[in-house]
Amino acid sequence: MRNRPNSSSALESLAESAYADVFELLHTGIAVMSATGAFLYCNQAFLSMFNLPSDIRGKHVTDFFLTAEQGVMTTIRTRKPTFCSSLTTTDAQGISFRYPLLDDKGKLYGVIIESISPSIGPERMQKFLDTIHDLEEKSNYFEQKVRKKPGSLYTFESIIGSSNAIMALKKKGKIFARGNEPILVLGESGTGKELVAQALHSASSRADKPFVTVNCAALPHDLMEAELFGYEGGAFTGAKSSGIKGKFELANKGTIFLDEIGELPLSMQAKLLRVLESGEIQKLAHRGQLHSDFRLIAATNKDLKESVERGSFREDLYHRLNILELTIPPLRDRVGDIPLLARHFIELHAGAKRGREIQISNELYRAFGLYPWHGNIRELKNVITYALFNLEEDEKVLSTRHLPERFFRELLTEQPEIKEKELCPDNLNLDEVGAQAERKALLLALSSTKYNKTLTARVLGISRNKLYKKMRDFNLLSPSGKNEGSI
Repeated sequence: MRNRPNSSSALESLAESAYADVFELLHTGIAVMSATGAFLYCNQAFLSMFNLPSDIRGKHVTDFFLTAEQGVMTTIRTRKPTFCSSLTTTDAQGISFRYPLLDDKGKLYGVIIESISPSIGPERMQKFLDTIHDLEEKSNYFEQKVRKKPGSLYTFESIIGSSNAIMALKKKGKIFARGNEPILVLGESGTGKELVAQALHSASSRADKPFVTVNCAALPHDLMEAELFGYEGGAFTGAKSSGIKGKFELANKGTIFLDEIGELPLSMQAKLLRVLESGEIQKLAHRGQLHSDFRLIAATNKDLKESVERGSFREDLYHRLNILELTIPPLRDRVGDIPLLARHFIELHAGAKRGREIQISNELYRAFGLYPWHGNIRELKNVITYALFNLEEDEKVLSTRHLPERFFRELLTEQPEIKEKELCPDNLNLDEVGAQAERKALLLALSSTKYNKTLTARVLGISRNKLYKKMRDFNLLSPSGKNEGSI
């Protein structure tokens, strides 16, 4: 749905407009939200349908709806309408239709939700929703079979997450993608460096040209030059009579991605520097040089500056590569994205239909928030996969008992102050523990989530409003609203 640009102010005044009078006459629930997911307006039918308070304006959708992360927030992220989706609170359920509001430049400034509450029981309504989703999956499957090209690459839209850190990465990445200068992608193991490299290529003017990947750590040193630069027939014993094109030649007009660039031997670093400076390739046993128009993206989990100081990486190559630097945040710095990533991996491994049935318990979210995630997203994916294998067919909730033992060994090694009983479902129940333990629990949860209030509320099993009240009660909020306190 498209509207006039600069319509956000008009959207905010909807409650006082003539449209609101019309909405109040409808039996269908209508809600209007900002681009961040805050309620701007709800008609009485919507409030009654979900037993919501009348002072909901300005409050966030995730404070009230259990399915908001997979529902409304997905519409906000994708800017695509969604039909026949479940909208659920703790005591009510409806079927919703969500429409993004876009200005003439395609920028999202709000979402309209239309919701109905059919007069059928929950089992029949779930069967209805499952039927709709099955039809959508079949439709999407055939659409993807027709539209998806073999070997298609990831885009920035493929990167899951809505945290400030990941949104800043996407914004900077899209800017860097416009040029032709080398890009150095930095990040710990498992953060998704190749995914980001593919997204950079997909967002560039070279998107329809080759994307060639080279893992510098996987190439044998004695074959590295032949693989990178190619060779003519008969160049050495065992060489193909027809010769081969090297990776740089194959990347002509496109992008070459050198993963684990820090593992490149010094002898090859000098040759790579020469190629970057001249754009000329010297094939083995070839007279003369070949020109290749490529863009280089390099990635490493090493501190290259430290490698330069140790003498294992050339300083001139470091400066030649480090023109545009893009750092991927580790998972522990974006724990607010864990629910989205976990949901993605559940549906990826369990299938869309079964995946929608599987929920994650508060105790498991709590454990995920405390865990250091040294293996980052790759480790989260592995943990989810292990947990799903431990889930019985009739079970629908993942909990800490489904996790591998190594998870707890790592957690208790990293944070020895955490006792095993602190990971039990009832341990952080704020209605059952004493004031001193409650304050410590609040601080522990806030610290583990980097003070992300939405995730903190989720791991503690309370609403965000209740979290703020508890923080005020224990003087964990200063008058300016900043967080205070220590364990």
